[in-house]
Amino acid sequence: MENLLIVALACMVTALPFWLGGRYGAVPLVSPMHLLSYFCAFGFLVKAVVYAFAPEWSFYSRFIDTPGADLKGALYLGTFIVLMCAGYRAGVHASDRPAAVREIRLIAAGLQRHNWLFAASFMIAGLTLVLMLRARGVSALSLDLLETLNTDKQINVDAAGNGATLAGIKTLFIVPKCAFVLLFANGIVLRDAMVLGQSALIAALVVCIALVSGDRFELVELFAFGAITYLLVGGPVRLRSLFFAFIAASTVLLFSAYMTALRGNDAGLLHQIVGSTYFLDFNAAVMVTDRVSPQMYLWGGSYTWWGFGWFPRAFWPDKPAIDLGVFFKREVMGLTTGGAFNVTGPGEAYINFGPAGAVVGFALGWAYRRAEIALLGAQNTLRFASFALYPLLLYPFVQGTLQSSFSAFIVGAVAQLALIVGVIVLCLPRYRPRAKTQIAKWGKSHAV
Repeated sequence: MENLLIVALACMVTALPFWLGGRYGAVPLVSPMHLLSYFCAFGFLVKAVVYAFAPEWSFYSRFIDTPGADLKGALYLGTFIVLMCAGYRAGVHASDRPAAVREIRLIAAGLQRHNWLFAASFMIAGLTLVLMLRARGVSALSLDLLETLNTDKQINVDAAGNGATLAGIKTLFIVPKCAFVLLFANGIVLRDAMVLGQSALIAALVVCIALVSGDRFELVELFAFGAITYLLVGGPVRLRSLFFAFIAASTVLLFSAYMTALRGNDAGLLHQIVGSTYFLDFNAAVMVTDRVSPQMYLWGGSYTWWGFGWFPRAFWPDKPAIDLGVFFKREVMGLTTGGAFNVTGPGEAYINFGPAGAVVGFALGWAYRRAEIALLGAQNTLRFASFALYPLLLYPFVQGTLQSSFSAFIVGAVAQLALIVGVIVLCLPRYRPRAKTQIAKWGKSHAV
């Protein structure tokens, strides 16, 4: 009966944001509420169903045996999601989706210096890979090295469990990701096979980056970038586009399974997904609601850790971790090994404020909506080409605040924002909103 209640709750809180995104989202299928629904489906619904039949697959069962702990965690997680939906709805105001699509297409079609952008992506990615390999003390790639990179994602782990993840160096990878988004958008709008080919080559480059960095979510992110960009420029959802999306998703799963094999794990990709703390995770909710006591509450402290996150670990070897996952693993769960657990947004809120942390969900939902409208609004698109920030920053923000922790995202995002803005200034046109004549003329000749 308890499993049935948990699965029913998971179904409800997966369907609610999907419906809300369809009704109020500024972009079809990939609004923040749609993204919340997808992360909830993989992190809560799928796991709850699997655990009902195979409880030994659950991650939390390795540490938690308290009767009713799973239902308590599910209720907290469900409350958090419902409040996120309420916050999103509270931030809703009228938006003109057709006008936004028309103006996004105008900006995307005007991409300049795309050959230079294409070449710079490969040069920057190559330089970044060299810096990463040197930081790990190696000089050449090999299959054995790929296994090491995928198994040990941190270096120089200290006694406090903090390790260097080379996040500062990895920030440079945002340039090829930005190039992929802009070239893909330009190729779709102008139907330019050469530009689409360039975007495909950059996608292959990003896959290589994921293999070397050992981060399977880089692959998920690449798929999300492509899907979001396609829908932002008004790409129709037809059988052909669904077929290509299926091929891309299958490729992501194939490479994810390969990276799982490189880690020497025989459990398989499905077991890795449902037996982990990925996505908007049910396990983390069970663990924090069972183990976190009022004496452990941080009272909002983790949301301010970004303040010291700017200092490179190379100059501050004992810098505390800004990702709450280290605190979650060591202080909450009592595990002294290196690394961290994905704390998730609901988990971070509970560690800070206990059950009252569910209110943080309302604030996040409201922030999602306001950011969505700001980036996809017609005037901001024309003046600042802000639509490019939707897949490159808002999607990672949603992902980070659902799966990871707030401060860990903020530090990297500010540095990435500077690089993205630089690319936008160099490569995308901007217009004054009152230049209606030119826009109307272009819209008639490039109708969606």
